[in-house]
Amino acid sequence: MLLLRFAIYNKLELMANTESTARAWVAVLANRPELPFASNLREHFSQARITSLCDCGCNSFECKVEPDASLRPLFDEIGPLPSFEAAFESNAPEPVDVIFFTDANGYLSGVDISLGLSNHAPLPEQVQLGKLLYTIPDL
Repeated sequence: MLLLRFAIYNKLELMANTESTARAWVAVLANRPELPFASNLREHFSQARITSLCDCGCNSFECKVEPDASLRPLFDEIGPLPSFEAAFESNAPEPVDVIFFTDANGYLSGVDISLGLSNHAPLPEQVQLGKLLYTIPDL
């Protein structure tokens, strides 16, 4: 099974993790009606500065919103949380897992975007999200 997975991933073109990739992911995720904080996500990201991009093959990034920004906490609609996870079906061989993180002010501080529920392979180019599989906390 492992060899089959390697062969499948080896034939896929991999998605580079860049600032424009981060912007594209936020645009897609901010339009997902299943995420109750989608509109807040767009606002937070517009005031954020990307501070690091992961180079492991995932599309994760860390960012910083200045403490004096006048934003509602990211997860305002669902309560104060340090993180929120959502997994989606995808057109890739595995689901796409997304974890949103916030800082002490409740401002967006990073997003982990990985292929598979344990980040076991690089994200392929042109991956598309399908149906929401689950969220943590459960909505």
